[in-house]
Amino acid sequence: MNQLLNEAVKSYLVRRGSKEQALEESLACLRAYRQRDPEFKHAIAAIVEAEATLEDPLEGTVFEGELPHEKPENAGPAQTRIHELLNA
Repeated sequence: MNQLLNEAVKSYLVRRGSKEQALEESLACLRAYRQRDPEFKHAIAAIVEAEATLEDPLEGTVFEGELPHEKPENAGPAQTRIHELLNA
């Protein structure tokens, strides 16, 4: 019974869904970025600069739902810069 349970758990873990894989990839990107910028000083400065200098067409718009894993097609300049930083 124990062996059967272990095999079932192993099979479940091998068959990860697309959401789990996407989360794992995002986490790997964030960990890699954290190695390059441990205190997020570069990221914070880049976000402040983008917010201060670029126009965001969605500013003030409430967003509900899941955040897209990939850059949205209608992303403004600030959102685009943030996605570039996270995927660098």
